[in-house]
Order: sequence, then C-alpha cells, then structure tokens
Amino acid sequence: MIRSVAPKMIALIALLAFGTVLINCGGNSSSITGPPVPNIAGSWEFIAVSNDGSVTGVEVALKEGSVQVNGIQEANGQLTASGAQIAFVSLDPTTLHATGFGGNCLPITADSSITAGVVTAPDAAMQFTLTENGNVFNVSGTLSGDTTTLLSGSYTPQSGNVCTDPGGTISGVMVPKISGTYSGTMCPPSTASCASSQDFTDTVTATASENSSAALTLNLTLTGTDNTNFTLTGPVTGNSFSLQGTFQGQTLTYYGYFEIVSNTQSLYLVNATNSASPNYVGTLPAQTQ
Repeated sequence: MIRSVAPKMIALIALLAFGTVLINCGGNSSSITGPPVPNIAGSWEFIAVSNDGSVTGVEVALKEGSVQVNGIQEANGQLTASGAQIAFVSLDPTTLHATGFGGNCLPITADSSITAGVVTAPDAAMQFTLTENGNVFNVSGTLSGDTTTLLSGSYTPQSGNVCTDPGGTISGVMVPKISGTYSGTMCPPSTASCASSQDFTDTVTATASENSSAALTLNLTLTGTDNTNFTLTGPVTGNSFSLQGTFQGQTLTYYGYFEIVSNTQSLYLVNATNSASPNYVGTLPAQTQ
C-alpha cells in the first residue's frame, strides 16, 4: 500500500512546486510592462499646408528626452527643438519646391521652437506646440506604425498670434542624411545678384557629405567665371542647411534645401552673405550614374 501511494505523492508535490514557480514568474502584475516608448529623435521635415494656400516646410532636428529603466537609458516620449534645431522653408504650393527661407510667419526672429511634444507608442497620438517666429500653433496627428511618419495631422493657431496663418493640415517624415554628387550652373560667389539663369556663369560640381553629428560638408569645384575650389560647412536641420566658407578671402554664408525636382534629388542654394538681401544662386541636380 505504501509503495502504491508514494509515486502519487511525489507527483502531487512536483505539480505544486511547478505551479508555485509559474505564480512567482508570471503572477506578479508589476513585472509586466508595455512596449517601450519609440525613439523618434532625428531629422524631420513637416509640411504645413495652410488654409490660406501657403505651404511651409518645418525643418527640425528633433530631440527626445530619456529616462533610466533598470540601469538603461530609454526614450521617454518628450519631444523638443529650439534655436538652430528648427528652420522654416517657403515652398511652392504646386511643386513643393523651395522659394525662400523663413516660412509663412515673418519677420524671422529667434523665437522658434517645439515644446510640449509627446509620443507614447506607434499608431498613437503625436502632438506638440510649434512656435514659428513668435507665433504659436497646436499640432496633433498620429505617429505611424514604423514611427517614421506623422499622419493625419492638423495645426491650429493659438490666440494672440500676429501671423495671420489660420492653420491647416500637416504631415511629417523622418529624412535621411544629405549626400551625393551634384552638378549644374551657379551664380558666381563674388556676384551680388544674378538677374536670370543666363548670369549663372560658373559650372559647378558639388560633393555633399553629412556626418553623424548632422554637420554637412559641401566641396565645390567651379569652372567658368571662377576656376577654383572651395568648401562650405555647417549644420543640417531636416532638409535645410546653413553653411559657411571662405572664398577669395571673404566669408560666405549659404542657405540650402534638399528637394526633388523632376524626380531628381537636388540642392537649392541661396547666397545669404548679405542677410538683408539673400540671393538665389542655383539648383544643382544629383549626378546620375
């Protein structure tokens, strides 16, 4: 009788022990956590289509805060950008090609930022407060499942804005680093203004390389009016950039924008050395292989 009971007792004890392990491993609800907050820090371009018909490219080097979880830094979903981390490009409503810098709410001031930005998960709300040259807008939309796109977005002005932009729709996408070789004709760097493309008397080859710190180096080889090489360097913000270099002993400042023209990646360039009168100097398409 003893021999027949013992195996049953052993089996019962093993079963109870296994159940205890299951309870200890999975029964503590505090150990169950949701998916991590997505890290969407990086270069973004938001396209704001106003109800007044204007279109603005909001170029952002988006920052995201972090929190320590079990000794590891993880994204906390708090989004910000300020100062040189945000720029505005005026876009043609039909082609979305750049027409200038500054956006729809001029004059340009230093008071531009993204604050109170929040994301929690893919396929969930993404929202932030956008200040464009002192004018404040509330932005909301949905972060895509792959966390690289703002979908179904809208922006609305807060009361007290000087800018007359009534708000509208907004979309956004993370953008890749700028690179490649571009060639075309340009207005000579030493010329104050070129009235037409016939004045673009320098043939240019430009090699672009953006590093991991979002700094762009643009090496230019000029032939024609000028026969020389010079280099421009500076920060990238979204698809826009601000570069400086030295040409014939003079410090030059160029603004630029990466865009698609006739299905070709291109660089739109403005000589902004005279900040009061920036001068469009040309659009350089990427060289085809």
